[in-house]
Amino acid sequence: MRIESKNASAEEKQIPSQEKSLNPLPASNSSGCERCDYTGTINTFRWVESSSLDKYGNPMKVQVASIELCACHRERQFQKFNATASFTEKEKQHVFKSAVLDEYNTEAFKIAVQFIKDIEVNMKEGNWIYIFGDDQRVNNENLSAYGTGKTYLMQCMANAIATRKIPAIYVTEEELFGDIKSTYKKNSDESESEVLNKYYYVPVLMIDDIFTAQYTDWGEGKLFSILDERQKRQLITIMTSNYAPGRIHHRLPLNGKKIASRINGKCKKDWLIEMIGPDRREEE
Repeated sequence: MRIESKNASAEEKQIPSQEKSLNPLPASNSSGCERCDYTGTINTFRWVESSSLDKYGNPMKVQVASIELCACHRERQFQKFNATASFTEKEKQHVFKSAVLDEYNTEAFKIAVQFIKDIEVNMKEGNWIYIFGDDQRVNNENLSAYGTGKTYLMQCMANAIATRKIPAIYVTEEELFGDIKSTYKKNSDESESEVLNKYYYVPVLMIDDIFTAQYTDWGEGKLFSILDERQKRQLITIMTSNYAPGRIHHRLPLNGKKIASRINGKCKKDWLIEMIGPDRREEE
């Protein structure tokens, strides 16, 4: 994010996508650090030549203020947005190191591990991961699209992200809609826009069991709004689903094709992770 005089050059007006996506939390006297004077941001100033000329015909200089996030910013965000905050003790033990791998899920875990290893690059680029298992694509009676470890895999990713203290939200689709609807109560502490902004701006959003809700036009609209904003702001979004991208429009007739387009556009080929295999719930 950069603030400048109206006379600054076109080059100075460019805003890096990584900085555009950040939404600093409100500063308080008890948070932050002395380096940023407890604001979470650091301002630096410099003089640049503008396209305007002074009365002598010389280029005028203008002062440009560059706003950078302080190193304490991520820590402050993480205190508010920890993807594993609602995990049970068992779910907090779901980590890559102890995951049981076989011929059906090894490749999926390998891709997820690499995504986490490259998390800083993926945050800059705003890459997405879509983990799915679609019953319509199963052609072997011994295999299933359910109970194959989609949620387990995403919980492993969430625990790895939390270890790195990266601000993230982990939520089921049902919880997401419930969070928005809670703002409609008279005694709500948050407005709808405040809750939506949380999902718009959090650096990493993880949605489990997406496309399972009982949809109305309202639900489709809110979900599209969140995914569309995150695509525009280049922020990581990770989802699990029982719908292949090409079948999402069967579930969401109004916005399904637009959502699938965004998923396909933000996921590199390997990051559309299909998980079909034995139903592990039956083995428990």
